[in-house]
Amino acid sequence: MEYFANTLCISHNELVGGIMTAATIKNLRRRCQLRQVRRGCYDTPALFAVDSLPFKYRTEVYRRYPDLKEQADSKPFMDTIIPDGEAMQFYADYVLDDGRHLTTEKQAEYSNNCAIMNAFRRVIDTANSHRLRQSKPKLNKAEFWKKAAAALPRLADRFPHSLPESERRLQRKFNEYLHVGYECFISKKYLNKNSAKVDSDEKEGLLVGLLAHQNNLDNAFVAKAYNAVAEKKGWEPITASAVGVWREKTDLITAAGRLGVSNLRNHKTMQVKRSRPTAPFLMWSLDGWTAELLYQDTKTDSRGHSVTTYHNRLTVEVVLDPCINYPIGFAIGTHETPELIAAALRDAAKHSEELFGVMLRANQIQCDHYAIKAMTPLYNVMGDKLTPARVKNAKAKPVEPYFRELNDKYCKLFNNWGGYGVTTDPKRQPNAEALNKLRHFFPDEAGVREQITRIIMQERSSKVEQLRAMMEHLPAERRLTLSREQFLLNFGAETGFKNAIEGCGLRPTLLGVKRDYDCFDIRFREHASTRWTVKYDPDNLSEVLAVNEDGSLRFMLTEKYVQPMALADRKEGDAGQLQRVREFNRQLEEHITTQLALKQEAGEQAIKDLPQADILQRLLLCDSRGQHKLQKAQQRLGAAEVDDIEVKTLEVPVVPKASPETDSDDYSIF
Repeated sequence: MEYFANTLCISHNELVGGIMTAATIKNLRRRCQLRQVRRGCYDTPALFAVDSLPFKYRTEVYRRYPDLKEQADSKPFMDTIIPDGEAMQFYADYVLDDGRHLTTEKQAEYSNNCAIMNAFRRVIDTANSHRLRQSKPKLNKAEFWKKAAAALPRLADRFPHSLPESERRLQRKFNEYLHVGYECFISKKYLNKNSAKVDSDEKEGLLVGLLAHQNNLDNAFVAKAYNAVAEKKGWEPITASAVGVWREKTDLITAAGRLGVSNLRNHKTMQVKRSRPTAPFLMWSLDGWTAELLYQDTKTDSRGHSVTTYHNRLTVEVVLDPCINYPIGFAIGTHETPELIAAALRDAAKHSEELFGVMLRANQIQCDHYAIKAMTPLYNVMGDKLTPARVKNAKAKPVEPYFRELNDKYCKLFNNWGGYGVTTDPKRQPNAEALNKLRHFFPDEAGVREQITRIIMQERSSKVEQLRAMMEHLPAERRLTLSREQFLLNFGAETGFKNAIEGCGLRPTLLGVKRDYDCFDIRFREHASTRWTVKYDPDNLSEVLAVNEDGSLRFMLTEKYVQPMALADRKEGDAGQLQRVREFNRQLEEHITTQLALKQEAGEQAIKDLPQADILQRLLLCDSRGQHKLQKAQQRLGAAEVDDIEVKTLEVPVVPKASPETDSDDYSIF
């Protein structure tokens, strides 16, 4: 059974299947007692209107097919339902006022509602179009919505929906859908505040302020404090469970007040994920670690009593290359100090020389803010760039989880292991009773230093081959060397005294021995009156650095080569070193002679330029021609100019000076 042209029909095959014979069908058609709605043809069975069957046959049809009528009623709509892609996208992108999206089930439900409503609209449009073109009677809306509502339960099998099954409510929803669109199906129960007790900005502000209090108040106390204000304001009281809901809802904005800004940054804000360096010396990360290895220490108190404590721990400053977590440098002390950090960096430079034959610097150094002002010059020496981690941001430093790795991998093996930090679950800590019994067997400070050194050395030996292999990935322009001068200037030990230049150079006392050092730099001997501070490396005394008081002068000095007195004691290399000294002395003498000549020439010229040094300026001495000013002019001007003056002067005509009384031989030059 199915609907055809808005008529419930039954096919020819269904009628001859036991309801009536084919001859009866033919007779009823001939007598016009059976209305044929559609003629039969290939692959299209003939259809007959069920309502036109005689009563007994119509009753038999309904008895045999009790649900066929319902199926037939829903078939016109089922065939025209097409999923609405635009509706699916609309509900998938829809965001509620609190930032939530609709659930997947609700998106499918609302999309099916739209698809079914679109099917209803197509049926109505098709019926109206046929009426206009074929002059058929107008669609009975009441009958249509009755059939549509009756078909909804069967449509829900394939298209789950939430449309009302009342024909009047269904029609109203259809009209709303035509005017409002997809949003008409979204339930108004979302974010419904009709039953909310905290329903104003004033109430919400009070509750959020209590939740964000620095004392981190519990739900019961917050509810009590809120209700105390609510009673005076005439508000409805709230419960502790309601406070719990609001705590979860406002956790983002109250976390900073309850737990602090550091906790907010470490757990709420967006974190940056980084990859390890691809080669050694691209980055170093350094920090201090209070090793979880206990040692015993005996001291005498103010009363003279000897007291032994067993809770003591040492601090290890580690310079880590995070490419493979290799401890390139370390130093051990009682607590973290700038001197301990400098010692760790010094060890890093020395160890790089042991591995690769030359001391290397890092391209980047990451540190914390401990003594940052005092340590920045040293960091800039050992690294090209300095990038301190943000305060209380341990996750940014790869050296922090490395300490945990050392604790788990090595420290647990010792009987003097003190466990994890104080915030760790007590069930994961070592047995305190057993530690108390074993405390007398704890090593002393030297023993713990040996334990830590053994741990670092074991770490290095297990990773050194991999570090050497990865060194091939370090570009040449990233291979930053540390000069011997810079190393001694920043990490060199001092004698505590100052030395002046002697004939044999500088003679400082290093490690209790008087040693001679000299420099093949002529400028060094120009500062004979300067007193020098000698910086040296206790592990390598072949070179030292001489620095003046303000650090403006620095010279690298090499240890004096000792020549044998007897020619018979001479060995290979002695002649070369002797010739080197002679060549330097020859150059020194030439330098002294040249500089002295230049200085003397400049001095003589200065003397000549003095007015008192010229005798013509002091005495009036004429030449054989009786000229004095002409000689002064000849010194002041060039010789050629003076000759011109002489020629012009001699050509001046001489006129005899006549006297009315007597003739005279006097001449006057005009």
